[in-house]
Amino acid sequence: MRYLCSVCYCGKNFSGWQSQKKGEITIQGEIEKALKIILKNDIKIVGSGRTDSGVNAFSQKFHFDTDIAFDKNKLISSLNAILPEDIKLTDIITTSLDARFSAKKKTYLYRIYLSKFKFPNIYGRLQVYKDFDIKSLKKACKILSGKHDFKNFMAAGSSVKDTVRILYSIKLKKYTFANTTFIDIYFCGNGFLYKMVRNMVGLMLELATKKLDLETFKNLAFKNNKQKFTAPGENLYLYDVKYK
Repeated sequence: MRYLCSVCYCGKNFSGWQSQKKGEITIQGEIEKALKIILKNDIKIVGSGRTDSGVNAFSQKFHFDTDIAFDKNKLISSLNAILPEDIKLTDIITTSLDARFSAKKKTYLYRIYLSKFKFPNIYGRLQVYKDFDIKSLKKACKILSGKHDFKNFMAAGSSVKDTVRILYSIKLKKYTFANTTFIDIYFCGNGFLYKMVRNMVGLMLELATKKLDLETFKNLAFKNNKQKFTAPGENLYLYDVKYK
């Protein structure tokens, strides 16, 4: 039997999603360890994708296969009782889907905030406290939306050959809380390259803070570009994964 699970986590204290060498604490590793304790068997889980060190998730998906019978609600409660406080399961369903290869759409959220003063890292590391032009940010969203070769936004270390992806939408949401202006950027696409969202946000902010003009932005995005502007991982969230 195959089960598809939803999990949310704060990635601050983990070395990303994927299990790594001995000594590295990862989201996948903690979940597999908890499943082994409860189901008393080695369980390998497959995530919808990998999140980097420090990156968070509202709804990461993963599947696992087992013939061991269990009550889904009890398993969620048992797992959440022994998992670290910053990892919690929210749902388990039976499925025939592959969490990774059956995914049709993924949405990432990147959160920035604006202030005249430098705050402690209470909302994440990326704070913009100098000149900021939201109109330029909206232009960047239009330029990056659609089907493109996003190889200039892929970080070194990836073995991916096909770097063409479709961004169905990039949406901005602006709001104010505690005298601070927040801008949430939602990236919805059919897939994302290694550190693609963080590198897009980094370049977008170069434009929005008037360090680059629009033509230079376009050139760095889709033409010759050996320079990366990588935004911090702490402000990035895997927001949702859709299978239909």
